[in-house]
Amino acid sequence: MQKYFIIVAVTMLSLVSCTKLEDMAPPRPITFSTAIYKPQTKAEVSIMNEFTNFSCKAFLHAAGYEDETQDFFKTANTIGETIYAYDGNNSVVTSGTVAYWAPSHDYYWPKAASSYINFIGWWDKRGVAPDTSTETSLSWEDYTVATDDNLLFADEAWRYNGNPNSIYHKEGEGESYKAVPMLFHHALAKVCFKAAVTKTSQANATGSDNGSTTWDVTLSDISLAGVYNKGTLALTNSDPSSATTRAWTGSWDITGQTPTTLNMRDVTSALTTSVDRDTILAMQSVLPQSVTNSMILTLTYNIVTKYSGVEYAHEKIQTSIDLSTISGASGPITSWDMNKKITYTIVINPETTLVRIDPAMVDWVTDSGSYPNNN
Repeated sequence: MQKYFIIVAVTMLSLVSCTKLEDMAPPRPITFSTAIYKPQTKAEVSIMNEFTNFSCKAFLHAAGYEDETQDFFKTANTIGETIYAYDGNNSVVTSGTVAYWAPSHDYYWPKAASSYINFIGWWDKRGVAPDTSTETSLSWEDYTVATDDNLLFADEAWRYNGNPNSIYHKEGEGESYKAVPMLFHHALAKVCFKAAVTKTSQANATGSDNGSTTWDVTLSDISLAGVYNKGTLALTNSDPSSATTRAWTGSWDITGQTPTTLNMRDVTSALTTSVDRDTILAMQSVLPQSVTNSMILTLTYNIVTKYSGVEYAHEKIQTSIDLSTISGASGPITSWDMNKKITYTIVINPETTLVRIDPAMVDWVTDSGSYPNNN
């Protein structure tokens, strides 16, 4: 009988030992890697010049309950968990080199191999939370765009069960990450206007073509009508059935009933041919929208003609230009797209009094020079 109890005791000790060994497996904290993504060139840059924390929601599909969605962060509100930038000493930073991104306290990956988590992320300068934020729907309703607004959302990170380590690749691409990638896109567009005179006029102004005739050109009463600043952004996503990131699809719908007018500054000093141009409307945020025939640019330009430095003619010309009729070297700009910066340069030839507008659109990215080193 005594021997029997000894055997039972030894068996129980063995079971306890096995259980302790399993529980002592180190927990795996969830961390993130962030970037601003350029779709055309597939180049990514640090987001640190734009924001140093962002909002994130995580959706758990636990082993045995994969068809059910659970709020993994258990946030008490709809704005999600705040994710911060940390340095190598585990201190929150707002500049410099970033070791990793994470919540203010650790969250750990589930241990079951069949469990997984989906992540969505966003940031808004004014802290405007999305009206809808689920695994398959992300939206901001009746969002009014101020001139300095900035709203970004990240590609959704699907079906993660741990921080990827060189085995993860973006869908269709070759980059790998050591943390959950949050690849951000700007939801708004930016627009600016500049002005200059033609180089031909500059040559004449120096006397190389017709003696000492010169022209001084100034601008006033410049505005662009027909610009909407209120809309709804509705985005959708779908499960790719593998651990990867997937871009959201969707666009802005204008909800503001009355368009606004962008008023620009007068240029009281004579325009030049400088490559820097004269900025008449600094780069500002706008609602992505189609360029329509309701977008009318109006301006007044004053041409003072001088001969040997003496003024002998002064013309004041008012003009209106339909922005949808403008075409540049790369063709017409038919819309102000998300994640784009658009520059319109007004070029005036004072000899012929002709006005030309050169449009250009590029990706909206910020190169801070210090990319987070956790990817």
